[in-house]
Amino acid sequence: MPNRPSAVDSINPALLRTKQLLLQPFRFGLWARLAVVAIITGETGSGGGGGLSNLGSVINNRGEKRFAAAAHFLSDPDWSQVQPYLPWIVLGFLLLAAVLFLWIYSDCVYRFILLDSVLTGDCRLIEGWRRWKHAGRRYLLWVIAFGFTSLVVFAAIVGVPLLLAFRAGWFEKPDQHLLGLVCGGLLFVLALLVTVAALAIIDLFARDFLIPVMAFEDVGVVDGWERLMGMMGPEKGAYALYVLMKIVLNVASGFIFAVVNLLVILVLLIPLAILGVAAFFIGQSAGMTLDDPSTMLLLIAFGLLILAGILYVIGFVYSPGLVFFQAYALLFFGARYEPLRSRMYPAPPTPAPPAAPVFPNDMFTPPEPSAV
Repeated sequence: MPNRPSAVDSINPALLRTKQLLLQPFRFGLWARLAVVAIITGETGSGGGGGLSNLGSVINNRGEKRFAAAAHFLSDPDWSQVQPYLPWIVLGFLLLAAVLFLWIYSDCVYRFILLDSVLTGDCRLIEGWRRWKHAGRRYLLWVIAFGFTSLVVFAAIVGVPLLLAFRAGWFEKPDQHLLGLVCGGLLFVLALLVTVAALAIIDLFARDFLIPVMAFEDVGVVDGWERLMGMMGPEKGAYALYVLMKIVLNVASGFIFAVVNLLVILVLLIPLAILGVAAFFIGQSAGMTLDDPSTMLLLIAFGLLILAGILYVIGFVYSPGLVFFQAYALLFFGARYEPLRSRMYPAPPTPAPPAAPVFPNDMFTPPEPSAV
């Protein structure tokens, strides 16, 4: 392997590392734990989702009345009807925010667990959480700051041109400002694309390169970015090629895993359909109806359980992609970052010096013969 492999040179070693880690030998437990990592980090390829059920078969006359009542409430709201449910609505929003925050925090920690798993060849979720939770909290600050900054940037890009066009009166008489609207729209789309690309590249560098710097030097986000930018400066072309290759590889893997996920979901739909039909007849014989709140809660819980199972299977299938992309980043960056290189290619242990004799020659002299 060259001292500093390019983004192209790192592909085959990453494939080899993936094969060694997942197939030599095949370890079901490792795949199962990596599936959890894939789900929490959101690294599940193109993802997958089931289609919507046939709503027409569910909506009956009572359903139409409910929709009509909802439409009437939206047109002429009566807040006295909502007030009894307001505490539950607030509680629901708080729980949703807490779950979302916990998921983002877990994602930050599991990024380090993924790094450690591919580097060491083993995935330990509980031990990894204990080891990397402090680094994950540091990275969480970056994620929050980056997300807030992205929202502000998008709001400025979208809001400022619309405000200027509105104050200029372009929307009142668009036929008189057709050229300005067309040119402004093209500039708006171009600025939006450039902004999205720039933010995506920053996020890519943070996930692939900032995390190793924070992990191996135990530094915060600011110090990590300073050291990373110092390393990237002399090799701008190499990192630009890395971004291009990452796009190509993501597109290719997205297509491959989209096909695989579709086949997996189609296979899973067979037992799920049988189970659903059996549950329908059992519920019908037990006198359960959709008007019963307990029945609706049971259906929601059952649907969430099925969705979680499908997501887990998709994460399990995506384990090779998860390992490949992490290994690809490590192989490219490890040749340029000494703390990571020393972990990937540890120096052979120095041979121990030969043991000194228990009794050195100058400490042991034979006795002189006695005189007769």
